[in-house]
Order: sequence, then structure tokens, then C-alpha cells
Amino acid sequence: MAILLVTGTVLATPAFRTTLFSSGPKKNTAYITDKVTRGPLRITVNERGQLDSLDNVTLTSKVKGYTTIISIVPEGTMVKAGDLVCELDSSLLVDKQKQQQIQVTQAEAELKQAFENVEIQKTQNDSDNSAAQLALELANLDLKKFKEGESQRDLNVKEGAITKAREDLQRAEENFEFSKRIAKKGYKNQNDVEADRINVVKAEIDLEIAKEDLNVEKVYVQHRKLIELEADVKEKERNLDRVERKGIATLAQYDARHKASQLTYEVEKSELERIGEQIKACKLIAPQDGQVVYANQNSSRRSSGEDVIEEGTEVRERQAIIQLPDFSKMKVDARIHESKISMIKQGLPVEIRVDAFPDELYQGEVDQVSSVPISSNWMRPDLKEYKATIKIIPNGADITKLKPGLTAEIEIRVEQLDNVLQVPVQSIITIGDQRYMFVLEADGAPVRREVKIGQASDTMIEVLEGVEVGDEVILNPRTHFADELIDLEEQLAIEKKKQSEKQRAGQSKTDSSKPRTPGAAGGKPKGQAAAKAKPAGGGGSANFLKRIDKNSDGKVSKEEAPERLQERFDTLDANKDGFLDAGELSKLRPPSGAPGGSRPAGEKRP
Repeated sequence: MAILLVTGTVLATPAFRTTLFSSGPKKNTAYITDKVTRGPLRITVNERGQLDSLDNVTLTSKVKGYTTIISIVPEGTMVKAGDLVCELDSSLLVDKQKQQQIQVTQAEAELKQAFENVEIQKTQNDSDNSAAQLALELANLDLKKFKEGESQRDLNVKEGAITKAREDLQRAEENFEFSKRIAKKGYKNQNDVEADRINVVKAEIDLEIAKEDLNVEKVYVQHRKLIELEADVKEKERNLDRVERKGIATLAQYDARHKASQLTYEVEKSELERIGEQIKACKLIAPQDGQVVYANQNSSRRSSGEDVIEEGTEVRERQAIIQLPDFSKMKVDARIHESKISMIKQGLPVEIRVDAFPDELYQGEVDQVSSVPISSNWMRPDLKEYKATIKIIPNGADITKLKPGLTAEIEIRVEQLDNVLQVPVQSIITIGDQRYMFVLEADGAPVRREVKIGQASDTMIEVLEGVEVGDEVILNPRTHFADELIDLEEQLAIEKKKQSEKQRAGQSKTDSSKPRTPGAAGGKPKGQAAAKAKPAGGGGSANFLKRIDKNSDGKVSKEEAPERLQERFDTLDANKDGFLDAGELSKLRPPSGAPGGSRPAGEKRP
């Protein structure tokens, strides 16, 4: 391969060759060329990434809010599991713990008081219920005593008074009769007779009074006392229910206060335990053996003085402070472009070169490939990349000297082809479905050839047909044959259009030969058929391609495409190779009068 400058000065390296100094017939030296070779072709994917440990433990701050680092072991120190590697300021937490202890003590006292109140109320309820129950029983006994004893006794007393009054009346009448007989005989005077008569009247009055007392006892006294005793029984029953309900309500209040005190105590105690855990979290203990690496080594803001891990730095909750990588197990974190991700599979061998140790070649294999793209760069939102993890395999190279954060270049070996024709990828031109190359003949004249290609790496591509070993191919054909390629694109577009019209004409003829069913649709309108047959851009696609092809490789990547074209990029990319050629761009209809619009097929470009 050779490079010829305009001034005539030639820069040559072992990898480049120029025909300027070749022996034999004089050749054209205006082109950058290379020869078709046969040999092994390694299909690889080359990317760059950063080293990290496979077994990497990150120690973060678990203290709420912000705190300050008061001590930290020097970076690079080898520590053992259980060693104190960093201590955060816990003075405020210790003061808060003392205040919280007071709150817990008060809450515990209130809880005990609430518990005793509940127990006291239970006892008081038992006493009140027993007293009310006793009063009810006594009221029932009074009622029963009246009904079964006192009522009849009082009636008997009244009836006995009547009997006595009746007998007194009878005796008084007999005495009065005897006095009248004796008085006639002269043994008693008239005063004695009158006195006996008065005694009879008094006895009659006493009898009537005794009868009235019995009637009052039966009709009023007995009935009133019965009503009073029955009402007292009912009142005692209501009082018993009232006492029971009041006791239940009061006990419920004390029980609710007890539960609230219990919850308050648990909350205060939980807060005290949380503060204790926060104080404990101020001491970061190494969970495994490893070397201390500060978590700010990859911080993009380190130059501004922010997030620098050192004594006196203020750190926030969940902020990474220290990493403890295991240097015996290393990996490379790389990003794979979406156009190449289909080639990457788990287990593929990888060759790794670290920029810090360019003479060392490390071996690895693809360990993991993410199934979703990682976050896009805000400067290139259309860029889609997938994260791949490459595990470094010990193969005699010194892995222990590798450090996290070092930049490495990886070469993923996708496939190894043996004894194949191959040329540099920049010599191939894609137009539609065809691939072309420009080959220098023996007299130095360039000739266009159609070729068939196979697989490709980042630099070389397999050629199946069209060239032979030793043919000299031009590496920058689009620079020298732009007009010819544009005409070729237009010609292929016209041929494709004619072929498409013939196919539609044959299809229409076949359809017209079929019998039509009455009432059925009679085919598409002429205007619609004409619209379908109209080319989508003709030769204008070549001009459009040339205008947006920034690197002049004959095809357009998604990054080169305009914003509106990016929206339809995946749909237009028929062969799914991640690029658009003139044939695929011909599906677009450029606006009337726009650069790259179609021009008549017979018009020759100057």
C-alpha cells in the first residue's frame, strides 16, 4: 500500500507500498493501492475499555444525610478482613443518642404507668360490678320478703285490730245493758249508765277505724310498697348494667393509652437502636482482604475539588468511599456498538493489551453481554452501545500488576477463516445489492469490476469472486471515480425501475386474464398504479448519498445521516448491515428542486 502526496513527496512504511518505485512497466501513481492477498482472515471486533476487578467490594456511607471523614487508611494499603479502613464523624450522633435515651426512659415510665392503670381499672370494675350485683340481690330479697311475709303480716295485724274492736264493742254493749237493768232496780245511778253508753259509742268508732285501717292497708299501703320494691329492683338492674358499661368504657380508655404508650416506647426504642446502628456505621470495616482504592479515582469532577476522598471530606449517604478489589481476578468493561453486538457471544476468546503495559499480551474471554443498551451520551442521543464484560484469564502474564481504571484495547476473535482472498475494506464500493472494486491493469489503467464478498473484519474483507491474488486494487475509488459511480447508480436505478415495471406489467396481464366476478372490485385506479410505478428518486439518490457521506466510504452510517433520516434508518436498512447505500436511499423521494434530485437518464454529467 502506498500514499502519494500532491507535492510529489511519498511517505512509505513497511505496511504501505507505492507503485512509484516498482520495476517493470510504468504504472499510474495517482492512486493509493494495495494488492489482493490470500491467507488467513481473522474476524474481530476491536474496542477500548477500562480495567476493573471481578470481585470488587465497594464500601459506602450508610449514615443518613451528610457526615465527615475523620480518618481513612492511605490508598494502596493492603488490609485484612475485619480491619478498620475508614471512620466517619459520629459526635452529633452520640449527642443525639443521649437525648434519645432520655426519651426512651420517659416512654418506658409512661408505659408502666399505663399498664398499672389498666390493672387498677380492672380491679375497680370488679369491685363496682360486685357492689351493683349485691344491691340488686338485696332489692330482690326485699321484694320477695314483702310479697311472701310482710304483706300478709300487716294484713293480719289490721284484721286482728278489727276483731279486738268488735269484741270491745260487744263487751261495751253488754255492760250498757247490765247497767240499765241495775239502774232500774236502784243499784246504779244515771251517770254510770250514761258512761257505759259512751263506751259503746267509742267501741263502735274504734271498730270502724280498724276496718278503715285494713282497707287502707290493702288498697294503698300494700300496693305502694310493692311498686316501690319492684322499681328498686329494676333500678338496681339498670345500675348494674350501667356500672358494667362504665367499667368497660373506662378500661378501654386505659387500654388505649397503654397501647399508645407501648407504640411510643417501641418507636423511641427503635429510633435509639437506629442511632446506635448509625454510630456503628461510622466505622467502615473491610469485609474481605484487598487493597484500598479510593472511590474517587474515576470521578470526572476531581479537578474541581468535589467528591475527593480524603480526611475532612464531607460525604453523603450511599456515597462510595472505598473499593476493595481482588487483583487476582480482573476484567475489562467495554462498550460494543449496536452494529457489532450481534457478533458478540459469551465465551468468545479475546486478546487484551493494556496501555500502561504495551509489551504484555493478556488473554480473556467474553463473560457477559448486556441485553439492553446502556444510557446514551447526551451529546449523541442516537448512539446505542451495549456493555460487555471481558474476563482476563491467567496465561503466564503478570495480572497482579494490573490496576482498576487502566485503559485497555480488546480484540474479540469472532471467527478465523483460512486461505481466503482478502482486500482492505476501503476498496469495496456498495451500490444497491452489488459490490464493486477498481483494479489497475498492467498498463496502469483502472478498471471497474463487480465482486462478491464474504465476511469482514475492521480492516479486511473476504472476496469470493471478481479478483485474483496479486491484483492491485484502488483504496480510494470514490475520490477518483465519483462521477462514474454516480452514473452507475443512476443506471442501476433505471434498470431496476424497468425490471420492476416489467414485473408489474406481467402481473397485470396475469390478473386481466382471470375472469372477473360481477360486483367485485375492478383493480386499482390508473393514478394509483402510476404513483406506485413512479421511481422513488432515481439517480438523485446518488447525489444525496455523496452529499451526506462525510467520510466518502460509499455508504452512510446512522451517525452520518440527518436527523429526519435517522428516524427511518432501520426501515431503509434492508440488509441490516448498519449502513445505507445508494440503492437503499433510492427508496426516499427527495423534494422537488433539492440537490440530488433526479435528472434525465440521457443527460451526461460534465
